[in-house]
Amino acid sequence: MTHIQMQDNRVIDIIKLVRLEGLFRAPSREIDHCLISALVERWRPETHTFHLPHGEMSITLQDVEVIFKLPIDGEVLVGPTAVVDGDWSQLRMELLGFSPVNDNKTLMGQRILISRLIDAIAEPLPHDATEIQIHQYARCYILALLGDKLFMDKSGDRVHLMFLEFLWNLCDPPQYSWGSGCLAWLYRELCRASEKGASQIGGACTLVQY
Repeated sequence: MTHIQMQDNRVIDIIKLVRLEGLFRAPSREIDHCLISALVERWRPETHTFHLPHGEMSITLQDVEVIFKLPIDGEVLVGPTAVVDGDWSQLRMELLGFSPVNDNKTLMGQRILISRLIDAIAEPLPHDATEIQIHQYARCYILALLGDKLFMDKSGDRVHLMFLEFLWNLCDPPQYSWGSGCLAWLYRELCRASEKGASQIGGACTLVQY
């Protein structure tokens, strides 16, 4: 995602409308995996805090708001989507403009490769693009952005398609609390990563690093 700069104002306007402009503007940063591992070792699931020599510390909603400029008020992100598996193919076509092949490479369950989304928006939108085309293009970009910065999969290169549910209506979208969703996801990933035998972590590791 670091090499893609969205210049199309039609897409940027949609990003603003769904209140993800802060995430769109936030700079990317190389993850220090050794630092993340050291902090995970100090994470206490029972208190959701890092146990450090000078005391307990944690990541707060204010941190999410300040660092990512994400809204912490609004409707709660509740998933996964209620769409049954048999309808996913049609839904993907309608919302993304393409239906990825479930070949365990592009699509594993309901997690799609971020690079496939990037491929879908590699070419600029035509000037005469319809509203449907603009919305499909915007969903691909926003979904890739969410997977890259907020809801990172343990693999680091996939994003769950359930987030399409929150990008369904781009004309008058619900105002979601992306900040609280991001923090809840990160807490869960930190708790899972702190378990014995765990070797990977997902979520917004940038917040942990900062």
